Amino acid sequence: MRVGLLTNNVMPPREGIGRHVLEIAKRLPRHGVEPLIVARGQGLRWQSLEVEGVPVRLFPYLPVRPLHQEALRLVLQRWLDQGAEGCDALHLHLPLLPPLRTALRRVVTFHSPLLSDTAAIGEPGLKAALIKANARLFSQAYEHAHIRDAAALVAVSANVRDELARHYRLLGRRVAVIGNGVDTGVFTYRGGPRPPDADGRRSVLYVGRLGYRKGLHRLLDAFACLGDGRLRLELAGEGPLLEKLQAQARNLGIAERVCFLGFLDGPALLAALHRAAVLVNPADYESGPLTLLEAMAGGTPVVTTSTGLAAELPEPRPCVVAERNPLDLATAIARVLADPEAAAAMARQARRLVLERFAWDDVVRRLVDRYGHGERLAA
Repeated sequence: MRVGLLTNNVMPPREGIGRHVLEIAKRLPRHGVEPLIVARGQGLRWQSLEVEGVPVRLFPYLPVRPLHQEALRLVLQRWLDQGAEGCDALHLHLPLLPPLRTALRRVVTFHSPLLSDTAAIGEPGLKAALIKANARLFSQAYEHAHIRDAAALVAVSANVRDELARHYRLLGRRVAVIGNGVDTGVFTYRGGPRPPDADGRRSVLYVGRLGYRKGLHRLLDAFACLGDGRLRLELAGEGPLLEKLQAQARNLGIAERVCFLGFLDGPALLAALHRAAVLVNPADYESGPLTLLEAMAGGTPVVTTSTGLAAELPEPRPCVVAERNPLDLATAIARVLADPEAAAAMARQARRLVLERFAWDDVVRRLVDRYGHGERLAA
């Protein structure tokens, strides 16, 4: 059986959804399923490559907003009409894929319903307003079409499942919750308190997109509140808010202690996690994020707002949960920094939870059941 995994993310992955798709694809052959990732490319031509052993086809993509989704629909529909390179089923990873006509079995995973995602954008400005308007005018209809045509619906968290039930017409359809995983062989555990570096500094780390509804302006305000000259804030990621965040750091007088690391992956990301005294997720909205699981696997203490995965972890939670305001976020960070032994104990609890509940192999096993692979073998 060959399954096409479609995503509007790029490959190699630079965001959590792309990493999720790739980790699934890497493990599908163990279950007798041949994967083909179909992901966003650049320019006017299809391209082929291999990423971590997985074949990938990059579709042509031109960001001619707001017409890019219709242009993408034409590209992907032609690919389907020409045989979809022998795929027997499709696994679509939303958001930002247009509706398509096909007789192939479709499994649809919702990573973040765009009505919920964009409603959480608190940043002002025309671009933010246009993103919200696009979700209401176009993306909502596209997502309803995917719900209607799917053989199986999947949400990456219970919260996403509940958002679909509140804001979308599910037509009586059941939504299975099959969340993220983490590779504990890659994100190896480094236990114990995190000592300062050679200059006596400790790092507060953020990993993720420098984009809307991530709460990053709040994080900079919180860091300024801490007032400890020995602390360094490291932001690992890329995105449209980079220049605004740099300007805010200058205005707050903390620019010399805020390091914009750019996109990190692989060993560089693991080194940053192992170096950090605490990882902070200050977001207004998340359906994951995958970075929380990676920090938990690596033994990095976590401070997070109560969103996405953090809101669904069992009690006692293996992280410190903060309200969505700078003062409470700063207080939570200071609490972790003030007691390294307690933070290390919390990180050990987080590692145990990851080992028990967040294995990629379990995620893939549940997804394969929805591809209809067993039905094909029986036939």
